[in-house]
Amino acid sequence: MTTTPLLSTARTALFAPASRPDRVLKAQSSGAQVVIVDLEDAVALQDKSQARENLAELLTGNSEVGALSAPVGVRVNSPRTQAGSEDLRMLAGIGDLGLLDAVVVPKLEEPSQIRAVRSTLPQIQGIVGTIESAAGLLRLEDLAAEDSLIRFATGTLDLAQDLGCTLDSRTMDAARARLVTVSRALGLAGPLDSPTPQFRDLRPVQVAARLAKEDGFTGKACIHPDQVPAVTQAFEPTADEIEWARSVIHAEDGATSVDGSMVEAPVVARARAILDHGQD
Repeated sequence: MTTTPLLSTARTALFAPASRPDRVLKAQSSGAQVVIVDLEDAVALQDKSQARENLAELLTGNSEVGALSAPVGVRVNSPRTQAGSEDLRMLAGIGDLGLLDAVVVPKLEEPSQIRAVRSTLPQIQGIVGTIESAAGLLRLEDLAAEDSLIRFATGTLDLAQDLGCTLDSRTMDAARARLVTVSRALGLAGPLDSPTPQFRDLRPVQVAARLAKEDGFTGKACIHPDQVPAVTQAFEPTADEIEWARSVIHAEDGATSVDGSMVEAPVVARARAILDHGQD
């Protein structure tokens, strides 16, 4: 039976390093809608082989630290690299990938990277592609046209470095807007925002998550369990939004305006989306 990958619509996704399977299991009780087991940035080069073994044991139910309570996403190394090829071969060697929710491909720039994953793992439900360069931004339409791609994610720090701009620049705003626009136009869920580095002071992640929601992103990744409640709250409709949405739906059959705004089809659609979100 085909199931919809959690990562296709998750509002919260928590990264956990494959080098620490205990943290993976702990992450599953964090409240995040999906955990992404990381074989890439969170794992040092000398630890990647052991990390693959750890992940294989988790996916086959043979880990000494315990069992997964839900399917997980896996961020592999770039398929262009030797480490990425070894990641995919390891996954292909697992007979039953029922606990693999989706594969996250970093540094996505070419459709061939998606096809390399799909050809090695034809049974996977979906691929999330992380855009971290100008080359990736340039090919968004081609990437989104690939059948296996279910969502884009952002690698904000790498993207800003490649573009030669600051994180709060108009250039970065334009890049993020392009991700949202292409995703919407080609039928993908809104992009997954990249993690905020700060996790002891939660104010930065709260602000970043709220801005991401306002910009049209529909989820945000986290790097620490403490960030999850803040991101969850930011993506939930506020009490004022819910009250407004209810007033619009209540007025749909009669009133022509609510709070000075005309009750037209786009307004009703937004109100229904807010109420549907709040019931998830």
